[in-house]
This record gives sequence, C-alpha cells and structure tokens, in this order.
Amino acid sequence: MVTFLQTVLHDGSNPREDYDELLRLCLLFLGGSEGQIRFRAPGAYHQARWMAKAIYAVKMTLFADQLELPARIQRGLRQVALFVSLLYIKHWHEALIPEYAPKNDLELLQALNEYPDKEVGAEGTRALSRHLWYLSEDLIALAFFDNSVEDGEKKQMLENLVRPASKKALKRLEGKGLRVTNTTTLSGFVTSRSKRLFELLTDRKEHPQNLLADEALKNRVRAVKVVNDSAERAIALIKQFAGAVKDEGQRQYLLRVVKHHRSEVPKRTKAACSAFSL
Repeated sequence: MVTFLQTVLHDGSNPREDYDELLRLCLLFLGGSEGQIRFRAPGAYHQARWMAKAIYAVKMTLFADQLELPARIQRGLRQVALFVSLLYIKHWHEALIPEYAPKNDLELLQALNEYPDKEVGAEGTRALSRHLWYLSEDLIALAFFDNSVEDGEKKQMLENLVRPASKKALKRLEGKGLRVTNTTTLSGFVTSRSKRLFELLTDRKEHPQNLLADEALKNRVRAVKVVNDSAERAIALIKQFAGAVKDEGQRQYLLRVVKHHRSEVPKRTKAACSAFSL
C-alpha cells in the first residue's frame, strides 16, 4: 500500500487538495514519506462526506499522544485509520475512473470479507451494500473497458450477455441477501440487460464485442460521472446560499455565479481571488 500511495502521489492526478491531503496522511500513517510533511489546519467537516471523517481520523491518530484522548476513543480512531489506510484508500482514489468502478466494488467487498478486524469488515460490508450501483446488470458493462480485467473474464462476460435479465430492473444492486465470496466474478452479474449501456452510449447497432475497440465509445465511458461527489457539493452550495435572496430567478443566477467562481478559483487564497477577473 505504501508503494501504491507513493505512485499515485507522483503521478499528480489528484483532482483537489483534500484528495492529496488524505493520500499523504495515509502514507505517513503507514510509515512512508513523500517530500516535506505539512499538516493543514482543521477544515470543514461535512456529515455527508466520508473523506472529511477519514482525514480527521488519520490526523487525530497521528497526534493521539498530544490530544490526551480516552483509550476507547483512541482505539476507535486507530480502527478507522487502519481501515482507510490499508484497504479503503485505493478503491476511493480510483472511484473517479468509471471503467474501474465494477471491479473495484467487487474487490472491496471481497477484501472486507477477509479483513482481519471482523467488526470493521462487517460494518464496511453493511455500508457498501447500500451503494452497489456498479454491480447492477446495467452498469456492470463498464468493466468491459477496464484494462485490468483479464481477457478470460471479459470473454465470459460477453458470453453471459445472452442470459435472461432479471424481472425487476434495478437502478442498483440490492445488498439484502447478497453474498459475495472470493469466487464471485464480474461475469456473474452480466445479463442481456447489460447491453443497454452500449445502446445508450453509441448509435452503432452492433454486437458489444465489435464495439470494445471503438475509441469514441471509450472516451464516452471515461467521461461518465461515477460518484456522488458532485451531488454532495451541489447540496452544500444550495444550503449555504439558498436564503441569500428571495427571488427564485436571482437565486439560480447567484448559484451559477458562485459555482463558476469556484471552478475558476479552486484555491481560495487572497492572491488567487485578487487575480480572478469575471
């Protein structure tokens, strides 16, 4: 995991500073290092955002000796820090890559089954089972474009496209009764309904096997939004500014202006704001 964290920190692909911060904290917690260490002052703590909780748990564990926390709290924080650093961080970091989503979800469920801390493993499985969007019959097809999925598995996935679809079309796989083992495969979730992703993303009326090398289709897959990060940020935005004006038209205009400003000035320092010009 130390090697993985050092690699992703070197490639510079982290979209925001808080992503980068969590990666560096996990690396430090596991005994690695990556250049100069700088601890940020505490930032916003959003109930809807797991990343904020993860950052605080790792940071408080690193400074546990100075915080004089009760032993029970220290144990709980250490449990979270170990889970985030040893298991969750890899799958979380790759959550923005749409074609990785099905395999990552399946591998995370399997890893939770084997996690040494059974209490944490059970809670993690319970939480993840509420978010199995990418193991559904529709979105499992994203895995066709994942280069880390073996050719043999993709071949079985193609063969399973003739399997009858379930009677109920689910937006996401229901976690109730789901039993994932180390022998569970991606192909096991594929049915004839999995062809729908190809129908939605391309106008070409061909068998999916003939579309896998289509560069235009690959680009469309990579452009798919696969996390609820955008929705959470929109909710936080409306909560902050909804009461600023009474007129609905002006409210919508204000939200668009704020959203545009945030995209143009991702670093909200005095220097960056001063340099920004509408």
